[in-house]
Amino acid sequence: MFIINTINLIIFQSIKSSKKLIFLLKKLNRGDIKTQSICLYGTVLNSLNTIEKSLKSVYRPDAEIVVVDGGSNDGTYERLIELSKEFNMKVYKLPNSSRGLGRNYAIKKCPENSYASYFDLDDEYNQYYHKSIDWGLSLGLPNPLYHLVSREYAIKKGGWKDLNYAEDVEFMARMGFKFFIPVIFRKPINSINFSNLRNFETIRYSSGSLSNIKRSVRLAIDLPRGNGYKFSEYISLPYFKSKKYLVPSGLLLYTIAKIKGIYRYDKILNNYDIMFKFMVSGLVDPVKEIKAENSDVIFTILEKTAINLNLKWVMQRLNEINLYAYKCLQNNFWVIAGVKEENFLKKYNLSNCKFIGE
Repeated sequence: MFIINTINLIIFQSIKSSKKLIFLLKKLNRGDIKTQSICLYGTVLNSLNTIEKSLKSVYRPDAEIVVVDGGSNDGTYERLIELSKEFNMKVYKLPNSSRGLGRNYAIKKCPENSYASYFDLDDEYNQYYHKSIDWGLSLGLPNPLYHLVSREYAIKKGGWKDLNYAEDVEFMARMGFKFFIPVIFRKPINSINFSNLRNFETIRYSSGSLSNIKRSVRLAIDLPRGNGYKFSEYISLPYFKSKKYLVPSGLLLYTIAKIKGIYRYDKILNNYDIMFKFMVSGLVDPVKEIKAENSDVIFTILEKTAINLNLKWVMQRLNEINLYAYKCLQNNFWVIAGVKEENFLKKYNLSNCKFIGE
């Protein structure tokens, strides 16, 4: 009798589960249940030699890719059209648009109710990029990560601003994000040294001396707008400190920036500081959360920014995710670096390092 009752119970539960499954499928077909889709979006300008490698690195069958071309003249747009079917990609052209305007256009073209992650088509992405997206999606939050946000949430909060510099800083400071995974998930496809970066951008983005001047002025104006700098912060940048004679022109550029509108969201902290405040506050251990290798875990923050946020708190947060804190020199700036082991510091071009605590 016990065996018969057990069999009857199993049959009943199976029928019940089947009915529940059929019910859910019917709801899904009617659209009562919203599926969680992924949209990877970005902007591009004259990047013919990098786009295919970048797209291959971010492609995933469950995601739609949206790319906005800002008016390339090297065949980038035409190549994107050719690659569109292979990578489930939608391609749009928005000539003379800023990076911010292009990203705003792109995120609006992402599917409704999707989670959107922007990427740079000059970079190649690794497994941690995809693992972090999956981890972020599992949280069910509107703004889980630095590079992952609900499309509707982002649009409701105003999307991307029309900026060509520090557009990401302004976006992150305004959107906020709950967690930050300190792991390297991308690298430039073409390595560019800081010493020749300006020449590289001149060749890539400009079409003559006048165009280069216009772009340089635009960047100088967008710098304080996106970072939310006060004039004292703007004029204290290394560029002006090393060239005092440029201070008057800095005042003029800042005045123009102020007229156009400076985006600042805190009386004490600028947007760059706010962005790092979110990062430090949301630090999680990549080894524990996405199975990262110890050697790929790294977190760096400008010493000045760490002091602005409270250096003791920054070091405490690093310790909480099992990182050792060092003061190092990186690209001529002093930074606070958090790593799993001291011998990993050289991997990230960190020199003159001094251990300052766990």
